[in-house]
Amino acid sequence: MNAYDPVPDAIAALQTKTASQRQAIARLLGPDGPSLEVLGWVVTQPDCDVATAAMIFWRLLTLPIVNPSHNAQDRVPILERIVNGLRDNEYGPAANAWDGKEAWDRTPLIGGMPLPGLNGIQIPHGLSGPFVGHPPEPASYAFFEIPYAKGEDDIFDSLWRVTPANAAAADWLIGKSADVWMAAPLELAGRHPTELYLWMLRQPECPTPVAGQVFWLCDPIEYSRRMLDPSSQKFGGLFSFDLLSPILDRWRTNGFAPSDLDFSRFARPAEYRALLNEFSGKPDPLQIPADLLDPVPGKPPAVLRLTDDFDFWCITHSGGHVRRPRSAAVQEWQRRLTPNVPEPPRGWKWRDLFRRQK
Repeated sequence: MNAYDPVPDAIAALQTKTASQRQAIARLLGPDGPSLEVLGWVVTQPDCDVATAAMIFWRLLTLPIVNPSHNAQDRVPILERIVNGLRDNEYGPAANAWDGKEAWDRTPLIGGMPLPGLNGIQIPHGLSGPFVGHPPEPASYAFFEIPYAKGEDDIFDSLWRVTPANAAAADWLIGKSADVWMAAPLELAGRHPTELYLWMLRQPECPTPVAGQVFWLCDPIEYSRRMLDPSSQKFGGLFSFDLLSPILDRWRTNGFAPSDLDFSRFARPAEYRALLNEFSGKPDPLQIPADLLDPVPGKPPAVLRLTDDFDFWCITHSGGHVRRPRSAAVQEWQRRLTPNVPEPPRGWKWRDLFRRQK
């Protein structure tokens, strides 16, 4: 049986999209394999603007090759096509915005080092921006009017470099206040957040209290119990134990962004010390820094309900929970805007979370 080729269906889907929607989708596609053919199609469309062409150009010029079966030379025809298109004035002005960075990992692309083998590609000045048009909506919105039964967004499953749900969450958080970052872990708890929280913890602007909050929500007490007594079978905390090490590593070295917000209500120093006393004579598995184990109380974070923002509400209800078409999603969201009515908790882990809070 021949393997499914998503390229024809992906191009057919893109033919029904606006130029802005195509840019939002192209921004998240892989730079090699079948995705490369789709990107090549995008840059040949009459409504492709210079921001979209530049975004694809810099992604293909600089992003690493992951699959060893692919070759940097495969990207050359599209890179040259973009250079020639710019020279021949095929691309219109930057109707769409682009910040010059790769989605999700936020790597600066404009002016980046070309991959080996692509050093001879000409880089016209017009591809260096800035591109300050209208920011495209999240890529997932491009499928709002398509019923789930058609599965149009499923066509792209094997083509994404970054999933639309994760990219939308990262884009939404960028530039938000420390209070918003503090509220996000609790509001996103129902959507398997480990990957997103790893992203948050890697960002230069991640506030110290957010890292402290996530650390204690990961239940370092249960983790240490398992290290001290491998026979322990108790349930863990809200998030993955995989988050503990990145938090501790950064806390002990460069640290997180300063903030006076309070995360002490999440900390459980007495319980942690009691655990260590149970296993006296054994070393502390985590060696928790003093200001993380016993945080000084700070300013209470603002009480926010992030799902009052439609874009954030869509993020929390990704994975088939957002109704289609858009008008139905907006109506459902508006029904949940009743003052003082919180979003309903989803899953036993929420109950566990609130039991653990002081």
